[in-house]
Amino acid sequence: MKRDSIKYLLIFLILPSMLLSQEFSFSYRVSRVLMDSTWNRGNEPVVAGIIEFYKPEMDRLMQQVIGVSDTEMRSGRPESLLSNFAVDALLEFSRKVSSGKVDFSLTNFGGLRAALPKGNIRRYDIFSIFPFENYIVILDLPGSSVRALFDSFARNRVEAFSWNIQLEIKAGALKDVLIDGEQIDDSRVYRIATIDFLMSGGDNVLSLKDAVAVEQTGVLIRDAMISQIEKLTQSKKRVTSSITNRVRVED
Repeated sequence: MKRDSIKYLLIFLILPSMLLSQEFSFSYRVSRVLMDSTWNRGNEPVVAGIIEFYKPEMDRLMQQVIGVSDTEMRSGRPESLLSNFAVDALLEFSRKVSSGKVDFSLTNFGGLRAALPKGNIRRYDIFSIFPFENYIVILDLPGSSVRALFDSFARNRVEAFSWNIQLEIKAGALKDVLIDGEQIDDSRVYRIATIDFLMSGGDNVLSLKDAVAVEQTGVLIRDAMISQIEKLTQSKKRVTSSITNRVRVED
């Protein structure tokens, strides 16, 4: 081996250990910045022109009434009017667009960011509830991972799931869970409609990362909600929801 080669090899081997043995120190300062009108700046003319051009049409679309709700719907654990409506509509929509059967649906409470008003529902209201660019995906998940999913809900916190699931929690542990009235079959693969945020382990829903296959729908969850509400309106139906006791918690 040439002398230069030996020199570079020694540097490669020794330098990392030298760096690891060094003590580094740094300092930083943190300050709170109030985001108020003092930060207002004049818009760049080209950008201002683009906004001015599109704003009237966007305002018209956002204020468009797409349905009517019987009651105000808010979100909250373990289940609520808004979460039940959203996840049940997700199941119905996914069963229409999927290439195969969908067993149940799942979304997160953190993705529901506003209340659905009583009375007229504007497109703007749906954008307020679902402000994130979350796409609907359909996962193939082994039964053992489905069981682990509900076990984590029992131990930590539940997320929103469709009407055809009954979850029982006792003293912070999983007591029982039924899907369409049946026990989970660990050897079976279940198909779950959810959002890509949860598929990647968002909100600590780690069991979904065990998916053995993924069907990408290319549809945002808010667009699916708008579609479902418009479908009800076309059928001269109002948006409704109810508490079904799909989650039962015992001390």
